[in-house]
Amino acid sequence: MVLKDITIPRAAFHVGRLDPSHRISFTVVFAPKAPLPSAHSQLSAHKRGKASAHQQSQLRHAELRQNYGVIRGAIELIESFARKFNLDIMEAAADRRSMRLAGSAANIERAFKTRFEEFELDGHTFFAPVHPLHTPEGWNRIVEAVIGLHSLRHAWPRRSSAVPCHATSARMQDLSRAYHFPPKFDGSSQTIGLIEFGGGFHLKDIEQFCAHNRVAVPRITVVKVGSGANRPASHRSVNEFLDVISGTLTLAAKTVQSDPFVAAQCTAEVTMDLEILAALAPAAHIVVYFASSDEQGLYHAISCAVHDERHRPGVLSISWSMPEHTLSSAELKAVEGVLCEAAHLGITVCASSGDAGALNGSADGEPSVNYPASSPHCLGCGGTSGKIGAKGISEEVVWNATHFGIKGISGGGVSKLFPLPAWQQDAHVPNRSRGKPGRGVPDVAGLADPRYGCEMMIAGRTFTSAGTSSVAPMWAALIARLNQALGRRCGHLHPHIYRLGRDCATALRPVLKGDNGLYRAGKGWNACTGYGTPRGDALLAYLKASLGS
Repeated sequence: MVLKDITIPRAAFHVGRLDPSHRISFTVVFAPKAPLPSAHSQLSAHKRGKASAHQQSQLRHAELRQNYGVIRGAIELIESFARKFNLDIMEAAADRRSMRLAGSAANIERAFKTRFEEFELDGHTFFAPVHPLHTPEGWNRIVEAVIGLHSLRHAWPRRSSAVPCHATSARMQDLSRAYHFPPKFDGSSQTIGLIEFGGGFHLKDIEQFCAHNRVAVPRITVVKVGSGANRPASHRSVNEFLDVISGTLTLAAKTVQSDPFVAAQCTAEVTMDLEILAALAPAAHIVVYFASSDEQGLYHAISCAVHDERHRPGVLSISWSMPEHTLSSAELKAVEGVLCEAAHLGITVCASSGDAGALNGSADGEPSVNYPASSPHCLGCGGTSGKIGAKGISEEVVWNATHFGIKGISGGGVSKLFPLPAWQQDAHVPNRSRGKPGRGVPDVAGLADPRYGCEMMIAGRTFTSAGTSSVAPMWAALIARLNQALGRRCGHLHPHIYRLGRDCATALRPVLKGDNGLYRAGKGWNACTGYGTPRGDALLAYLKASLGS
């Protein structure tokens, strides 16, 4: 097996040979003993005429390990490999089909027949191999992917989720009423997992927000994944970030790109995620999985959450996203494998579709969608604009606006990585730019425009929820309440969402006006807001009937 798709950015400056003693940690992801059927390629239950098929398809963790676990002898083979090249086994997680190894750059170069060089990009140094990596003989059958043999950070888009709050800003409970969240349910007995890749939160901020909104402070558990941890920026740094966003403070570009400033942005993001869940599913247990921002972080964070048999989250929220083309094939294969497992375990994964429209900041003018929202195993969440009032939300349009000099547009389009899923075949998804069909993004939507966002609190100040990164936790909170009401997990929701959309059911409100730079809203599914925003009570009634509750 030859690994050769690690691409060094053209803008990177070559520093020189990596110190042979530099310690590198990487992950081997094992292939399953049998291919796990793809949840998104199967026809939905109603087309097969089996209302119970949804329940039957959900596996237990023990069943997943027994039928789709690590191939016999695979772990021993990698242990032998580690001994041969003097590598340390940092973690062996058979339940997650992975093993994390570490060793000197010199030993790893010998192991994979390559050479590591050091580079600099945007003020950060990273290492990467300059020759294809050759895996030992016999790995083809037992190894699915090897990730972490470079330290280039993921290019997460700059967070613009925190903007100054208006005096007339609504509260999250107003949004809950506007979207008709089932009022008798609060997320009790449910666990929601948050996937985070930087920054952190101060519990005092969450406590002040909950007191202001007259809800109990939720139970919050932090899970450290690898080198990840709850590392919130100081309140001083957060206030500086808020001043820059509001235009009252101007900083040099180098400062804005610095680690402390990015940490402040990320801290606002994590805090917003938590406060949305605290307001919309106040009785739920929130588990925050903090991971590193490299390619190992994305895989391990989702894998740890999906296979967390202690906390057992029934829904995950991922507010982070990145253009599809920035992923390596190894990382994509590893992450998709665990997202497929999530679908079979009945875990719903909500993911932000991004805030940069259909073109997604591309330099060549080609449209692109963000991952993991583009995964057919994730519920892609797009953004709308509309004012919350006493009678709900005024007519919602596609979010496409500039606020405090920040342009925000609902992400959406057609995936270049994933084919058209069975449940999207009659949703009239347009072809890709080069004429081939593909998975359409997003599936659903919610209020994302900061001009009409809801009050959040951090560092003693109020700011406004914003971006599709606020829509993912909103949908996660709704799904937790639906799971509570149903007494079971919704799981892989796509067949139900697309059936509702096709039948023009009242459980989803279509967005009929606006565009995201390339695609326009309209009747039926669209590549700006999917099938629209939720009416939670109607969605619950449909699921009760469909799942036989």
